[in-house]
Amino acid sequence: MLNAEWVNIGFIRKPHGLQGYIRVQSLSDAPNRFTDLNQINIEFQDGHRETLDIETCRPDRDTLLMKFKGIDTPEEVTRLRGAYIQVPLTQAAPLPAGAFYVFEMIGSKVVSEEEKTIGVVREVISMPANDIIVVDTPDGELLVPAIQDVVLKISPEEERIVIRLIPGLIA
Repeated sequence: MLNAEWVNIGFIRKPHGLQGYIRVQSLSDAPNRFTDLNQINIEFQDGHRETLDIETCRPDRDTLLMKFKGIDTPEEVTRLRGAYIQVPLTQAAPLPAGAFYVFEMIGSKVVSEEEKTIGVVREVISMPANDIIVVDTPDGELLVPAIQDVVLKISPEEERIVIRLIPGLIA
């Protein structure tokens, strides 16, 4: 299992207007997750991190509009595009009983309902219809749809996922 110190709570989309605002997609189920934050950490695609002070944050349709102190033009904010907004795991929103963070699945062993070892979870891809669990197997990559008919049990504490091998899932 991945031992994550940071949890992604937002994804920086694109500049908005001429005063340094940026459109952010919330990745949190907590509706007011961003309202109490004064400062955020962002992780760029190359892996480096930066801390920014929030000047303002407000909802706008299905996204958020954020402005950071000292970033006042669209040109300055463009460099943030594609970065993830993160909080330390210790500040992550509490989860209800039985729930878990997606990153807790990374590194889990995947087995069939017959207890045959399939492989290990490499990543989880968020898709509009359902997430896709990417499993590294001895024969290559297996894409498992995260739907109830296929994923029977996820046990982060056991680092184990049980799946049903439906026709066509494995070639």
